[in-house]
Amino acid sequence: MMTLNPMDLADLLESEGFALDEDTGEVYTEPNGKRALLIILASLGKLYVVHDAEFQLGFYIPHWKCYDLDGYCDLHPNEPQCKCYDV
Repeated sequence: MMTLNPMDLADLLESEGFALDEDTGEVYTEPNGKRALLIILASLGKLYVVHDAEFQLGFYIPHWKCYDLDGYCDLHPNEPQCKCYDV
C-alpha cells in the first residue's frame, strides 16, 4: 500500500474544490464551506490543525515547505515518483 504524498494530497483537495495557499500549505474552504473532509483528514494525521489568534481552526498539509520534487526526493528517495528506471 502506498501512502499519499503531500503534493498528491494538495492536488486531490484542489480537485474537490478546496483552495491551497502554496506558500504555507494551508487548505481553505469558502466561507461556511463544508469542512468534514478536512476534519477527517486531520483526525487521520494527514493535515495539521492550528488555532489562530481568534481561535479559528486552520488546516495545513504537513511538511509543505519541502515540495519541489528534488527536495521531496531527497527526503523520500524510495517513493515511486523519485525512482529512475531504465526502459
